[in-house]
Amino acid sequence: LIKFTPLYGAKNEHPLCYLLEIDEACILLDCGWDETFDLRLIQQLRKLAPKIDAVLISHSDVQHIGALPFLIAKTGMKAKIYATVPVVKMGQLTVYDAALSRSSREDFDLFNLDDIDSTWEFDEKNQGFRHFIPLRYQQSAQLEGRADGISVCPLNAGHSIGGAIWRITKDAENIVYAVDYNHAQERHLDGTVLETLERPTVLITDAYTVLDRPLNDEHGKPLSGKKAKEEKLRERILRTLGDGGNVLIPVDSTGRVLELMLLLESFWADPTFPARNCTLAFLAPVSRSVVDMAKTQTEWFSKHVAHALLDSRQNAFEFKHLKCCGSRRELAKLQGPQVVLASGLDLETSSEALDLFAEWVSDSRNSVVLTQRSRPECNARRLYDSLVHGGALPNMLTLQLYKRVPLEGQELREHEERARAAAVEQQRMQEELDAAAEAA
Repeated sequence: LIKFTPLYGAKNEHPLCYLLEIDEACILLDCGWDETFDLRLIQQLRKLAPKIDAVLISHSDVQHIGALPFLIAKTGMKAKIYATVPVVKMGQLTVYDAALSRSSREDFDLFNLDDIDSTWEFDEKNQGFRHFIPLRYQQSAQLEGRADGISVCPLNAGHSIGGAIWRITKDAENIVYAVDYNHAQERHLDGTVLETLERPTVLITDAYTVLDRPLNDEHGKPLSGKKAKEEKLRERILRTLGDGGNVLIPVDSTGRVLELMLLLESFWADPTFPARNCTLAFLAPVSRSVVDMAKTQTEWFSKHVAHALLDSRQNAFEFKHLKCCGSRRELAKLQGPQVVLASGLDLETSSEALDLFAEWVSDSRNSVVLTQRSRPECNARRLYDSLVHGGALPNMLTLQLYKRVPLEGQELREHEERARAAAVEQQRMQEELDAAAEAA
């Protein structure tokens, strides 16, 4: 018996999370969240979490993996998590970036760095992750417990490093879970293998981009092909820098940003590029870790990247022009004008991109380049939809900015009193637990 239940992410653009039941086994297909980290979205998932037997993760971005630290730390979920090696490693950096971006500016207690470290805990004695089962493409794993007899195997999805289509097999039943895949060959990734698979018993897939409109040039004509879009980006960057402005490109922290890094680095590496003296930077709390991690994952990249490494011993992610910045203070030390890939897609929740947008938006010489859709009803999406549908840009955007400041005077005294009261209450509860344990 096979039963498929969307927990969220069906008939809308919410993050992805689905429940696949095969006989008695409960398999969670992705456990995404979005930048709002709204608990209402995962309400049903929280109730089901203790019953989950296995979790399959497709990609390393927040939309596929964002709820994982919360589930492990706060719901008691004990299921093993299956993902490709890069998704395990980049996924940790993704949630690090989210937690650091929020907690450095505002109160954020849904999960913290300790929760993330616990989720990705590595057992030195057994030389393996406590919760994760890392896999390579075409490597099958047998599930255990109630899922005994079920095997799972990741296959190349394209779209992001380590991105996986999952083949789930039990007896004669063959289920394929394929979301956010990319057929096209890219700079750093080969296209998906989905078309080469035999017809499955059940195919679970999405149609996220099926209604996308083509991008148009300034004359209203569609831009056909990848090269035309890249040239359009190059022209926009040069025009802005030539006017003395800066270019902000909001990005995710570990996914599509890698393709953009390689593209922009190729612009700056061209000796004829007129703006080589301008700064190209990647701004994110985990920027250096992301690039360092990418350098070690060359076997997961495209044949083009692999051949370049073999022929010239040159790692594509050994950047000569792109600078990694962990904070805006580091970025401010670099000369302008600047082209900045900044983490934070929605231009609404606390992030490096939002802070930079707020600083630069009042200068008409600056540009914002949106390379992908963000979640519905956020600032970046309003701008994106206006441009794609040919409408006027919004007359006003509301920006809500947070930052931490030292408490003083009465506020400091009230905070200290609350902290003391909380400590006393925690001590009282611990004493009650200890007394109950002794009585038992």
